[in-house]
Amino acid sequence: MFLFLGFEEFFLTLVKFGTAVSAAGFYWFFYRNTYYHPNRVSFDLSAIFSGVLTVGLAIFPELFIQTHLDENSYFDRAFQGSSLLEEVPKLIVILWYFKGLKSLYNASDGIYFGLTLGASFGLVENLLYAPILEFWPLFLRAVTSLPIHTFTGGIYGYAVMQYYHSRPSSFNFLILFYAFAGCFLLHGTFNYILLIDGNYVTLLPFILAAGFLILEYLLTVSQNMIPIEVLQSIGLFRDDYTVVSKFTRYDSWMRSSQNQISKTAPIPLFRNLSRGKIAVSVFLIVVPTVLYLIYRMFPERIPVLLGGIRTSEFIGLFLIYPIWLCVLTLFRGILNPKFFRERVLRIPLFIAVSIVQEEREYHSLAYSLSGKGFYSPIEKTLKIGDRVYVTFYVAGKEFPNILAIPVWLNVREEDPEFEPGAVFIFVKPPWKLLIWRFSVRAKQQLQNLIHQIAHPGSAHSV
Repeated sequence: MFLFLGFEEFFLTLVKFGTAVSAAGFYWFFYRNTYYHPNRVSFDLSAIFSGVLTVGLAIFPELFIQTHLDENSYFDRAFQGSSLLEEVPKLIVILWYFKGLKSLYNASDGIYFGLTLGASFGLVENLLYAPILEFWPLFLRAVTSLPIHTFTGGIYGYAVMQYYHSRPSSFNFLILFYAFAGCFLLHGTFNYILLIDGNYVTLLPFILAAGFLILEYLLTVSQNMIPIEVLQSIGLFRDDYTVVSKFTRYDSWMRSSQNQISKTAPIPLFRNLSRGKIAVSVFLIVVPTVLYLIYRMFPERIPVLLGGIRTSEFIGLFLIYPIWLCVLTLFRGILNPKFFRERVLRIPLFIAVSIVQEEREYHSLAYSLSGKGFYSPIEKTLKIGDRVYVTFYVAGKEFPNILAIPVWLNVREEDPEFEPGAVFIFVKPPWKLLIWRFSVRAKQQLQNLIHQIAHPGSAHSV
């Protein structure tokens, strides 16, 4: 009898460890095989080792802080005692790893490294919890906390590579700050819901959905980026190229609009759903529906059949989680990016600009205005490093005498018809201009969206 009980306890521990490893393996192999195919095993091993290192940097401060926090203050334990002390080491380790390798890797490499680090971190953390937690709480934690660590690691990987590949400026750290703030809130909210251990556990899938969609967006963006070695060969930083590429798209839009004679074919807002997606979604809806009916008919039998599972854990794992997977499967990629690119986002907001260089003044247009600078067609007399004063005219408002410096010239001496341009950076970000331009642009894009939905055959918007 005692031998049997000992074997049963050993088997349960083995299942716990297997659950933690399976969750980590699923997310890691999914992203590795779907989005990224590294050539060197050493890159994988470095990311896995960095995840273990991150656990070591986080665990001792976490244990120390937890002993000084109020046991009943779930908010402090979730945010200060866990999220803060786990997210800071992740960001620091990724920054440290790529500091000397920033010219060798791209944004997709950073995302892959970060999500592998996060999966390794989550695996080690779940293995540490395995001897402490019961099976169902550990199972809930394994399938939810592991993706949280994976998502936040991937977000940090993207932000770090953007930071290293951007032109140095006074506010260059903001992308790291935004990434940390978002991951800190995401992770802290997740921890808080787990700690209060009530009906709010049904919100966990929505927390995961937020992290998943952010990472999906960043992965899509990274796959369309030019490799950093190509940009370096022509003297551009990543943010410089973003400015130039927007100008290229705007110029293409103007030329196609001017040459357009007939009415263009309508572009649908939504993509057609495949039969496979519909079948998977129906299955994921039917399963929790059947389980919910069983739960309503025999609520007292659920804890008995599933080894003492609590109601909140059952609802979170077997009802809400499959429904979230269904929605994710059904709506993933359903929005047509061509609709937004051609009918809403691509239509530019033209910004008139006056550029004063010493005693010369000439008028032009500004493209891709950001906190760092803008792109504008220029005269060939302009040189890199010249200090110019710029006045912007945006939707009826004037923003005068803003100091800017050209840092990259787009000139083709062999093509006399090519209009030269330059990337300018601001000495100090013009916040009033940026806020006003953002509000006008958002209003314009909303009008474009409403107009295109109401008149799908129209090619032009305000």
